[in-house]
Amino acid sequence: MVILTSFPPPTEGIVRKQECTQAHVRGKCLGDGTLYIAESRVSWVGNDGEGFSLEYPAISLHAICRDLTAFPHECLYLMVDANIDVQEHRGEGDAALAGDDADSVDDTSEIHFVPQDKSALTTMYQAMSDCQTLHPDENDSLSEEEGQFYGAEEEGEVELTEEGRGVLQHLDALLEGGVQPQGGPTTNGHSTGMLWRPLKVS
Repeated sequence: MVILTSFPPPTEGIVRKQECTQAHVRGKCLGDGTLYIAESRVSWVGNDGEGFSLEYPAISLHAICRDLTAFPHECLYLMVDANIDVQEHRGEGDAALAGDDADSVDDTSEIHFVPQDKSALTTMYQAMSDCQTLHPDENDSLSEEEGQFYGAEEEGEVELTEEGRGVLQHLDALLEGGVQPQGGPTTNGHSTGMLWRPLKVS
């Protein structure tokens, strides 16, 4: 569970600080705040002092979305490898991004960061790409070997696992909906280019 609570903004390893940025979690707007893209994690702190942090291994994809039919604002789009939602604590004012809901089918969540200055989106995307390369998936090489294999009948054609096919379908839907990665979608710090690969985030 990622708690939306009061905490001081990060002070070390900040690569990009973007003020006047809204955070939308699964369609719910958390208000205006400041986005901190640091070497260790991505943090968002609202103007009320409450916020949340995401570790890079949990971010399976980030991209720039400019299609207003897919989302009403140009934004930095994140797909998080967890089922999270904004919930209110009973008797408390804090909210939580709650994961591991046993009754939910989805195992990924979408977060949109909407800066007031839309010209900053490319810089924000690049900052995330640079920081994410500092956190490679330890199982990346192993998952690539296990997640794709070559058939004898059609040499050179990659066959994906069930997990890989699910991710491929989701990514295709995002691209059709207007999510436009810059220089190719980035998964766990690795540009996939034209080949979609299974994602396995620890």
